Amino acid sequence: MTDKKINTLVQDIYGELEKRGGWDRAITDYFLELMRDFAETRMEQQEEQEQRGPTLRLSQMGKPCKRQIWYNMNQPGDSASLPPSTLLKFKYGDIIEALVLSLVKAAGHKVEGEQDVLYVEGIKGHRDAVIDGVTVDVKSASSFAFKKFESGGLRDDDPFGYISQLSSYVLAGREHEVESHPSLGAFLVIDKQNGTVCLDMYDLGPEIDGKVEEFQYIKDMVEKPEPPERGFSDEPDGKSGNRKLRVQCSYCDYKSSCWPELRTFLYSGKPRFLTEVAREPKVPELN
Repeated sequence: MTDKKINTLVQDIYGELEKRGGWDRAITDYFLELMRDFAETRMEQQEEQEQRGPTLRLSQMGKPCKRQIWYNMNQPGDSASLPPSTLLKFKYGDIIEALVLSLVKAAGHKVEGEQDVLYVEGIKGHRDAVIDGVTVDVKSASSFAFKKFESGGLRDDDPFGYISQLSSYVLAGREHEVESHPSLGAFLVIDKQNGTVCLDMYDLGPEIDGKVEEFQYIKDMVEKPEPPERGFSDEPDGKSGNRKLRVQCSYCDYKSSCWPELRTFLYSGKPRFLTEVAREPKVPELN
């Protein structure tokens, strides 16, 4: 049994990449098994949605805007279609996760609970893994997003609710023997642009307290006929007098339902979502 601790995880991954001493046929088989599990989990989720319609999942519950969850449950047809490029990112995100977990195992760390089915208040989810007794969420990120994990800055700035989401998995995992640190959770993050790895770990006790009550509120909320208030307001677009969506809302699949008068303009090929137009932008509008 390995005696390695999670605090040396990153340096041990790098060491494995340099020496390649632990990756053998068993690790290759493990990597392939993970890829199969990811594919089956995705298929299972799709089949569940087709048969039962949208259901609450642990991956949703940390979202800072509860209105988004309401739309997903009550008006799923309003969701913007994901472009093939985004769907492809999900696929290679799975490949990166499988590769990193395989490297962790090859480096001599204990990996358990991969894709375990977990429940909190009847809400189902799949965790990524438990490494050395700590619940871990594996993420691939851009270089810009990676810096926030590397600096441990999510406590102060977590626009997509990653910490709340991770705390749900930590809470759910308390009933499983593999989790030996019942309040600790960590993000194992890979900069997909340059290959840098970091481990961003938190004591999630404050987030876990009150989590059951939060879940009950969400379950009651999605049963109501009208959505709750928006989670975020819009913001000024410079000094133009126009107003635009905040970054959290710009990534939401239901932004057009939430902001019916929304207009999209392309600035250097990148969309900017304007909620109010006082001065017509001199750039193309996307209809």
